[in-house]
Amino acid sequence: MSVRRLIAITCVLVIAHLTVGAANCVSQSPRDVVRQYCSLDAQGANFSASNPNAKAIYTLLINDDEAGYDESVIIKSYKIGKSKVGGKKADVEVIYSSLGTMASELSAKKATHLETVTFHLTLVDNSWKIDGLRIPPHISQSWMLAHLRQGLRGAEQAGHSDPRTKAAIAQITRW
Repeated sequence: MSVRRLIAITCVLVIAHLTVGAANCVSQSPRDVVRQYCSLDAQGANFSASNPNAKAIYTLLINDDEAGYDESVIIKSYKIGKSKVGGKKADVEVIYSSLGTMASELSAKKATHLETVTFHLTLVDNSWKIDGLRIPPHISQSWMLAHLRQGLRGAEQAGHSDPRTKAAIAQITRW
């Protein structure tokens, strides 16, 4: 066998090995997927399907459509906790610093507490996906206030406003 032929065969084998290795490579860790989910959720992605980030959050889920909720949790912050990865399954804890809730009719209720949620993930086609998650939106206080204020400005420009919006803004601001 000639040296050129041997080099060509070696190159083909190396490229094939690298391609197979890249195909088996998982793009993000379970913690990264959960971190991305929590970031999008905090910015209202689960609050409304009209949110520009709604489609992005659905790509992180096995069930690509979250349930609709009548209540949202307003959070101060969240942090990624412990994680456990085994084969094609993983669990990642998230600890939320919750301030209270806001219902769809704009009633806000203060309820400061820590909430721990375990996200279950499954490896699907080399991507970690959140499996079976059914929690209400966990929205940052700053995003919710900005959203409510924007809605109030629009209503006032149209010549009407809902006093419930003003009350919700005042209450959530005090939290």
